[in-house]
Amino acid sequence: MEQHIGTLIFIILLIFASSFFSASETAYTSANKIRLRSLADEGKKSAERALKIISRYDKILTTILVGNNIVNILTSSLATVMCIALWGDNGSLISTLSVTIVVLIFGEILPKTIAKAHAERFACAISGIMNFLMIVFTPISALFLLLQRLATKLFCSKNKEVSMTEQELIHIIEEIEDEGVLEEQESSLVRSALTFDETLVSSILTPRVNVVAIEINSDIENVKEIFTREEYSRIPVYEKTIDHIVGVVTRKELFENLVHKKAFYLRDIIQETLYVPSLSKISDVLKQMQKKKIHLAVVVDQYGGTEGIVTLEDVLEELVGEIYDESDEIKSPVTFLSENVFETGGDLSRNDFNRYFENRGDNFRIDSDSNTVGGWIFELFGKIPEEGEVVTTENFIITVKSLKNFRVDRLRFEILKKDEEQ
Repeated sequence: MEQHIGTLIFIILLIFASSFFSASETAYTSANKIRLRSLADEGKKSAERALKIISRYDKILTTILVGNNIVNILTSSLATVMCIALWGDNGSLISTLSVTIVVLIFGEILPKTIAKAHAERFACAISGIMNFLMIVFTPISALFLLLQRLATKLFCSKNKEVSMTEQELIHIIEEIEDEGVLEEQESSLVRSALTFDETLVSSILTPRVNVVAIEINSDIENVKEIFTREEYSRIPVYEKTIDHIVGVVTRKELFENLVHKKAFYLRDIIQETLYVPSLSKISDVLKQMQKKKIHLAVVVDQYGGTEGIVTLEDVLEELVGEIYDESDEIKSPVTFLSENVFETGGDLSRNDFNRYFENRGDNFRIDSDSNTVGGWIFELFGKIPEEGEVVTTENFIITVKSLKNFRVDRLRFEILKKDEEQ
């Protein structure tokens, strides 16, 4: 037995080498590049080396696999020779069982588990050793990389896949929010920013029927009365019909002129406005508003008529949620009458409805081509409903409480419980 002590020590060293290669593979596969980049920016050289190694992932993986296979084959061979010398014909079976169990536990499972839990730290710690091994194994890894490229050309698609989709990024944000890394408000802001570029003006505009506008030839006293009553900071001005909006008058401009001038006309103080198609993206509209220093844009339909208006505040609310000033009356878009019953207006936007229940943690989304809850109700009925009519969806029993000028004015929702759905 004494003559085999040297062989046994060498086998133990090989098992340590096997665990090293296994842990290295897991560390460089699981390491978070963003964390490593942050450490590198702080001046940590080992993190910088680890990032360079990960950027050459094919070579490091080949190096690790070659090294791991070499030490595992040597371990098995030496153990077999030693066991046959000790136990004769049964040595081969003993060697196979013992090496398999030892390598599986100490060369695979344990090191990979530990490396995954401390991936970035381990990747940094061994970056110098891995750099050296990559150089040593270059002749062997070069051959395998050549074979890999040939196989890739033969069997893999030429279309390069993106490393991460937007939807996957949203899922990651939700996960790190659950872990407590991001606050709920921060997570909501990031998700809003990701979907901001996809939102169309048509989904956030104030529709034509709700637009308060002033005829250009209106008496100044009437204009003053409208501003006082509506408490808006700016109002669009039209000539003859609302389909021909010629500009915007601001409260500030109007009252400054009332104070300093004896007589003036509305057309003397109107400012130019921006005209945008209803299918414009709000990110593009925001850029135009910033460039022209305009706070209100007129949304036109495909026929050139006025579909509605959109303000800078409407656009920003898609990012940060509702914005209130001192003159706004804060109203919840949803009024709960009991735990499972609530009411809402038909003109409530689909986005505001979805955002409200998303913030509550409920999964009550409206998936519709319509921009308002009332439009969604028209889709569900397939006609203009009558007062008191009821429709059932996956989550709600909805009752039309009132109509106004062929529009849905007020709705009553009863939340369906799971047993009721079944």
